[in-house]
Amino acid sequence: MEESIKVYVKIDSNNIITQIDSSIFLFDVEGWIQIDEGLGDRYSHAQGNYLDKPLMDMQGKYNYKLMDGKIVELTEEEKEKLFLAPKQELSLEDRISMLENLQLQQEGVI
Repeated sequence: MEESIKVYVKIDSNNIITQIDSSIFLFDVEGWIQIDEGLGDRYSHAQGNYLDKPLMDMQGKYNYKLMDGKIVELTEEEKEKLFLAPKQELSLEDRISMLENLQLQQEGVI
């Protein structure tokens, strides 16, 4: 008889699921929470097969939380509250312009 494969998750302080894996690949489960067990690819390869969507969306925001031992998909509203939008990087032209303005200010031109 095959041994059941356990599925574990790690969560952050907001109960957001930040990692998912199976007992096949985990040697130390300290800090992990067991959420399920069974047989087959869904359990053995939990990273790619257990959840309906990837762990993170295209914007790098996590898709799931753990509520009462169950996986629940985050709403877009929850994601907006939980994950701040990444800061926009300034273009090279904007950086040069800022440096030029700073230099002109230091020289007393503007």
